[in-house]
Amino acid sequence: MTWLRLDEVAYRVLPQVAPGHALASSEWRTLRAAAEVLLEDLPIEITSTEVADNVERFLCTGRSKRAWRCRVLLTLLELIPLHTHARCFTALTLAERKALFAERIIGARGLWGVCGKVRYLVIMGAYGDERVHAQLGVWVPGPARPERAKRGLPVLKPLRNGRNGHGHLAQSAT
Repeated sequence: MTWLRLDEVAYRVLPQVAPGHALASSEWRTLRAAAEVLLEDLPIEITSTEVADNVERFLCTGRSKRAWRCRVLLTLLELIPLHTHARCFTALTLAERKALFAERIIGARGLWGVCGKVRYLVIMGAYGDERVHAQLGVWVPGPARPERAKRGLPVLKPLRNGRNGHGHLAQSAT
């Protein structure tokens, strides 16, 4: 008998992904619906569609070997409201999704608590967008120094009054 690894089982069970994408369309819609709820109180201007696109771009660019875990999480979040609402997550109204997060997901344990991990994907998709960095005044991409450019790392440059986004005086970049 041949045993399958968990990631192999996930790839066989999860919806098929289109070429060039990291998420199936149903998973992308679930992420976008979760972002609609979670972005509401954040002090940034970014749409839920942009957040979902950013997460998918990150998973594609990084060629993550663990992207299947994100896909399982999004599929679980899509299906778990069938237990309480008899509808999938994306079929719920915005008010119902907010109530579901407030009453069942945030601070929960078990499968409901696992669904709360979608917050990390939404935060990554929102705060990982360069346009948001400028809105927050914390991160402004600057010209890459030679040693950082080799590794493809971004370089912080001083903001106003020679201070970086943490309130400390910025060090010289040379």
